[in-house]
Amino acid sequence: MIDIVIVNWNSDNYLSKCIQSIFIKENECFINKVVIIDNNSSDNSLQKIKPDNKLVIIQNHENKGFSKACNQGFQLCTSEYILLLNPDTQLMETTLADCISFMSERYDVDILGCQLLDDNNNVTHSCARFPKPLRYFYDALGLSKIAPALFKPSLLMTDWDHKESRKVDQVMGAFMFMRKTVFEKIGYFDERFFVYYEELDFSKRIADAGGITYYNSDIKATHSGGGTTSNVKSFRLYLNLRSRLQYAKKYFTVTGHFTVWLCTFCIEPLTRNIFLLLKGNFKEIKEVCKGYVLLLQNKFLNR
Repeated sequence: MIDIVIVNWNSDNYLSKCIQSIFIKENECFINKVVIIDNNSSDNSLQKIKPDNKLVIIQNHENKGFSKACNQGFQLCTSEYILLLNPDTQLMETTLADCISFMSERYDVDILGCQLLDDNNNVTHSCARFPKPLRYFYDALGLSKIAPALFKPSLLMTDWDHKESRKVDQVMGAFMFMRKTVFEKIGYFDERFFVYYEELDFSKRIADAGGITYYNSDIKATHSGGGTTSNVKSFRLYLNLRSRLQYAKKYFTVTGHFTVWLCTFCIEPLTRNIFLLLKGNFKEIKEVCKGYVLLLQNKFLNR
């Protein structure tokens, strides 16, 4: 049996479409419960969901962040398998059956990811590597965008087409199919990460404990991407950068952490805006500047 955890925050129509893709005839024998943790949404996304006796909805009175909300859901799960699913993701008819079939044969795999297709049926980049300080430097200079084959991106594996199955460092939390036993091995998500990098940190701890994360290109789902945060770009950038610095502090040496800090505050703001200027995307420059101002304000307020 499977328990599915979905964290919702102002996902509008995405959530109802996601739920519809779950509660289909082909999945009836697999699903134990679907847990929706709502982080104080201000839209009517919850009201658009059709009631179901397998549906559990927890409404937080404040936005507790993604990692904390995930943990709320995980703690309610009792099934052998747990699927962490984004509200802007939709399952296909055989997605769950294929996941169970694969995991029942590969007992060495702890976390399974599938091939995620965008709204135009294109394969998206959904796997990441464990970052290194030098690769953040490549990113900050823009080298990983100009020549990704030579200067591999620090995180998202945009240098790989995602068309074959393989062991990977991390699969995107938009679709993360796990054995419940992983929580017994390493615990839950690190709640110090408000959003972003919590799945990377979780996967790193799994790998350090000898576990395996696997990407299966034969199993598919759709993922619109951007979904709940696409309208708050500056805030999204701020949260991403903050989590990056938290991850660097947790896993890198003092020198490595300083390298990431230098790239984040001194190099990247300049190169980001240069690339945007070359593209003529002046509106985006304003959002980038807002994001870095939020980061600076947060850093000084929390000293």
